[in-house]
Amino acid sequence: MNGHVQRSTRRYGFRASVGAAVGMLSLTFVSACKSDRTKADKGAAPLTSAPAGLSRAAQLERTERAKKLFLAECAACHGEQGRGDGPATTVLAIKPRNFVKEKFKIRSTESGSPPTLGDIYAIVTRGMPGSAMPAFGFLSDEERTLLAEHVWSLAGLSAKRPGKVVAVTAEPPSDQGSIQRGRAVYAKLACGQCHGAQGRADGPSAKTLSDDFDRPIAARDLTREPNRGGDDAAAIHQRFRTGMDGTPMPTFSDSLNPMEGWDLAHYVASLRAPKEPLPSDPLAVGRRVIEEKQCKGCHVIEGRGGRVGPSLDVSAAKLRYDWARDFLADPRKAGKVYPDIPYRMPDLGLTPKEIDGVLAVFANVARRTYPEPPVAQVTIDESKVGPGQLIYSLKCTECHNMGNVIPLPEAKRQGPDLIEISRRMEYDWIATWIKNPQEIYPHTKMVDTNLTPEQIEQVRAFIWKTSVDAKKAQAAAVK
Repeated sequence: MNGHVQRSTRRYGFRASVGAAVGMLSLTFVSACKSDRTKADKGAAPLTSAPAGLSRAAQLERTERAKKLFLAECAACHGEQGRGDGPATTVLAIKPRNFVKEKFKIRSTESGSPPTLGDIYAIVTRGMPGSAMPAFGFLSDEERTLLAEHVWSLAGLSAKRPGKVVAVTAEPPSDQGSIQRGRAVYAKLACGQCHGAQGRADGPSAKTLSDDFDRPIAARDLTREPNRGGDDAAAIHQRFRTGMDGTPMPTFSDSLNPMEGWDLAHYVASLRAPKEPLPSDPLAVGRRVIEEKQCKGCHVIEGRGGRVGPSLDVSAAKLRYDWARDFLADPRKAGKVYPDIPYRMPDLGLTPKEIDGVLAVFANVARRTYPEPPVAQVTIDESKVGPGQLIYSLKCTECHNMGNVIPLPEAKRQGPDLIEISRRMEYDWIATWIKNPQEIYPHTKMVDTNLTPEQIEQVRAFIWKTSVDAKKAQAAAVK
């Protein structure tokens, strides 16, 4: 951030240096996580160390739980071994962090030193705005703790002492006087050399920057790009003190007295333009949400994207939008829809207006309307149910269960639980899918069942009636 653009190259003193998330020259957030706390934090204090005094058996069990959790929540991007090579990597513009080789840029500790476990926990909790990494505050405190411990282990930090936490004085008031003094500090330190005179990432050195691996790295646009660790002055001040190891952003711990640091933080925070309000057009809202949340890292949407999760272009045609709305509001409530996919859909914290926008994109893809009129009740030909049950038993039980009505060993399940089909799917779409799934989605694992049109009607009648009856029984039990 100064005129001669330093790069912090001091190592942590162990084989593998570490990266904490998918940030590039990003301002970060401090362990205190003070001003932009959300409901996702659940009031949990950041960690300082892993639990002590566990028996070997208890520690092994804890380690296995952490591995499984990492596979479900993190490996789609970071890879099973944390090397930044998950299946979403090929699609994402900002590449996931390689925990094994890259340094932690997001820390509360001195430059060149390892982070604390709390630093990792904090990033898991808050995510990295502007990247594909969401906030995982919807996980329990214990789950976030386990993820932090697992990343800590992958990074080779288990036998190392955390670095010394950089002390930051209490924040003074942010007023025009502080901001103007901060402007002078910004000029004195030649921050504009990279970030530009007005903070727009257009300084003379901006296009020449690279990280420790000689990969091009972008200076942060301080006016519009989200600061991946937090936009408050405390987070910004902490970054000046710690620097961003592995990048051209040095520490200014010895260059700024406490008041200058706060003045500079207040000035940088003042450069941030207010976020543009959501558009009035629902389709534009949905496309903005999909871009900001980087949904295409995992899903094909409007013909482009990754295949970590199901194609949302197919989902747009088959799903009932009332079910999809509930799912987007709380993805974990529905349970694991696709048992063959090891990765879990995170809770993105979408607002009702954002969800409506995403479903407007769905409707546009599938040439449907949104919102749709109430779904008409399906009338089942009872004479088809018995033959359909026989066909289901012969053709479908290799992959699908139907709740407890027709159970299937968990290890055998590859497709969704069909007990939910009357809640999830459009009735008319089912026959189209069974007839030729490969034509609809060439990457599906669903095989051609070679059923006749009459047999398709029979099996559809059976699974629909079974699903509706189960729903009625569940409602009666609740009463």
